[in-house]
Amino acid sequence: MTNIVDRIPSMTDQELLVLFENASARLSENKTPDAAATAMAAIEREWQNRLNHPRTNIHRYEAPPVGMLGTLGYHVGSTNGAATAVRRRLLKPVLEGQLPLVDSPAYTDEWGPANSTKRYSKLIQFLQSQIANPANRDKARAMIEWNEDLDWVQHNYSHLSR
Repeated sequence: MTNIVDRIPSMTDQELLVLFENASARLSENKTPDAAATAMAAIEREWQNRLNHPRTNIHRYEAPPVGMLGTLGYHVGSTNGAATAVRRRLLKPVLEGQLPLVDSPAYTDEWGPANSTKRYSKLIQFLQSQIANPANRDKARAMIEWNEDLDWVQHNYSHLSR
């Protein structure tokens, strides 16, 4: 893993996301947890470094085609939905960790810093908007999972709502 960690600064954003997904899976399967945790920490540092580069036109951007949660592998529903444990494992670093640069610094900045009210509010808003979206009414399993995840986030991270 150290060889991989050394290559992180030269990786593309997409390669970093694949490495993040692999390290996250290794952590959940308890396979090489120390190496996976080291890789996750290095990925987060690199994401922060990339966000700290000079930003131009920070307030002018379009919403990315795939948002933050989709980029990190969060999916619900019957077709491509992830198991509850997998979704929670992804939601935890969304709230607590360094997020990747997704499409533009301005979009990523909308999520705010880790463990912040802004980040918590953005995630709550996302889940509530999915639940309220009329286009999702026929997606029974997705609706149940969004509601479960919303309840879980509110129960476990309510301290961030203040």
